[in-house]
This record gives sequence, C-alpha cells and structure tokens, in this order.
Amino acid sequence: MRKLNIKMNKKGQFTDLFLFMIVAVIILFISGIFIYIGVKTQDQLDISMAGMTTGDGTNYTTIVGDTFGQVNTAYSSLYWLSILLIVGMMFSIFFGSYMVTTRPIYFIPYIFVMIIAIFVAVGISNAYQEVVAQPDLASTYAGFIGSNFIMFNLPIWITVIGFAGGIIMFVRMKSQEAVAYGYG
Repeated sequence: MRKLNIKMNKKGQFTDLFLFMIVAVIILFISGIFIYIGVKTQDQLDISMAGMTTGDGTNYTTIVGDTFGQVNTAYSSLYWLSILLIVGMMFSIFFGSYMVTTRPIYFIPYIFVMIIAIFVAVGISNAYQEVVAQPDLASTYAGFIGSNFIMFNLPIWITVIGFAGGIIMFVRMKSQEAVAYGYG
C-alpha cells in the first residue's frame, strides 16, 4: 500500500477565533432576518387578503396559511440550526488545533492574538445585544435561546475556546516532537 502524503496547514490556527465570531454573527443575523421577514410578510398578506375569496369560494387567508405559512414553519428550524452551526464551529476549532503542527515560539503570538480576539468579542457581543434589544427584533431573536447565550457571553466563550484550542495545539506539538525524535 502506498502512503498518502497530505499536506496540512502548518501556519497555525491564529485566525479561527476571529472567523468563529464573524461567522456566528452572520449566521444569527441572516437567520433572524429570514424569520423576521417571513413573519412580517405573512402578517401583511393576512391583513391585505382578509375577506377575499377565489371564484370557487376558497378564502385567500387559508391559501396564504397553507403556502407561505409552511415557509415560516421551515424558517423556525433556524432557531436550533444556528446553535448547531455555532457548536460545530467550536468543535472544528478544536479539531483544527489538534491537526496543526506548530513550534513553541508561536505560543506568545497566539496569546496576543487571543487577547485581541477577547477585546473584539466584547465589542461584537455589545453590538449584538443592542441589535437584539430593538423592539421590532426582540420577539424574533427571543427564540434563539442557545445562540443568544453564546453571543451574550461571547468574551467568555472566546477565552475558553482560545485557551482550550491553544492547549490542544501546543500539547499536540510536544507529542509530535517526541515521535519525530524517536522518543514516542
């Protein structure tokens, strides 16, 4: 059998924390916009077509409920899909940290990048809380229970994910050096 030679990304996982924050916010905003627009559209259709019937006597409100109401039912799955995507990104950071081989000299820059990520997380968390607190959007984002918990406590999550990812990356580095030098 021939051994596959797969090149791994040897640069490290320094940007994963920033990517996690950005993608999580984008997922939540897009999901919230879909849910908000779906509910508002169905409400407007119900108001504008109230009392109208087709030629055979079918009420348009029933038709809207049977068609566009199903779209809103599908959009309601975004409440739990968003948290699954965010948790999946967390696990991908840990897996990526495990797969990266790095040198000990990168530990200090990793700490600095993690500190910067924590400060950025504070701003993102505060901005997210401001958007979610808007009266028009509050009812829409109230359903994102798990995602809101993560975003409201984003600096803590970034700290935990960053330290855990760093520990995994640099402990793995030690075991790979032992194998490379014939100790393991």
